[in-house]
Amino acid sequence: MNNKDYRISNIYYMLAYAFRFDKLIEKAKTSGAFEEFENIYDLLSYMLLTLINKMIKRGFYKDYKLTTEITSIAKGKINISQTIKSNTLINQKLVCDFDDFSENIYLNKIIKTTLFYLIKSNKVKKELKQKVKKIYLFFDDIDILDNRKIQWNQILLNKSNKEYRYVINICYLILNELIITQSNGEKEYKEFFEDEKLSVIYERFVREYYIKHYPDLKPGVKKMRWNIDEGYPMIDFIPTMITDINLYHKNKVLIIDTKFYANILGKSRYDKKIISRDNWNQLFAYVSNEAYKTDEIVSGMLLYAQTDEEIANNSTTSVMGNKMSIRILDLRKEFGHISTELNKIADDFIVE
Repeated sequence: MNNKDYRISNIYYMLAYAFRFDKLIEKAKTSGAFEEFENIYDLLSYMLLTLINKMIKRGFYKDYKLTTEITSIAKGKINISQTIKSNTLINQKLVCDFDDFSENIYLNKIIKTTLFYLIKSNKVKKELKQKVKKIYLFFDDIDILDNRKIQWNQILLNKSNKEYRYVINICYLILNELIITQSNGEKEYKEFFEDEKLSVIYERFVREYYIKHYPDLKPGVKKMRWNIDEGYPMIDFIPTMITDINLYHKNKVLIIDTKFYANILGKSRYDKKIISRDNWNQLFAYVSNEAYKTDEIVSGMLLYAQTDEEIANNSTTSVMGNKMSIRILDLRKEFGHISTELNKIADDFIVE
């Protein structure tokens, strides 16, 4: 029996699907022996190096940045006030402001800062750190930032630098979730796994998996309005319902609500183990609202990620004529098993 824990390797796949790293997905599937990762740091370092290597081959993105320079040759706009203030005319020099087409831009600074922290970290294995140091040399003309002051919400991407989206996402995970943490070992691993951001990645992973492998099911998010009965007003402060994943086939709809928790089961007041009432009621609201006044066959599924807790795999019932089920993806098993389970969910939905 294989008792190997594949959770770290599976984060690789989750990130690759969530951020649409198609080449990394294929690389992992076609390689004879999948790269072994001892911890989260090694995993993200490997992904970052792979992406940066491709970036170096294309060349760093450059942009114009305002530069001020003391020079003997006038260029751009002469900054008269600074020239007088700094008394540079004595040496026959001027202070000039000009736009410089440079690779020393904010995006590249974030990448170099991330590499800098990986080199300083004692969590990255020696072989990977050597590769990081080699890549770091290509950033010689780029500045380092204070990672605590990076304005992530002000990063702007366009058609010219859209490839940076993937790299910056990995940099964000490294700088904000890993390198600055004070925990270590298994505690650190569990804290990363319990982080609510990983639940967002899990949701995106499942959705992008179906988009890639089952596009005919039209996987996507649906924003739902409450079906208010005729003659009654819509109350403005009622929250809008937004599903994680909807699959469609002929006259059928499957609403999948993904859940990623360290502990799937809670306890009732009688100490009976139960799933979250909020999770079940939320799914039921999606299903009943979608099924209201329609001829479509609507079903719902809670798709939990299993990391530690042992619970029964699959459970199915019917509530008010709508099929409701609970399924588990065991992230401790190799990705082939996870892929098979996701395929089975889609295939069962098609043939039912």
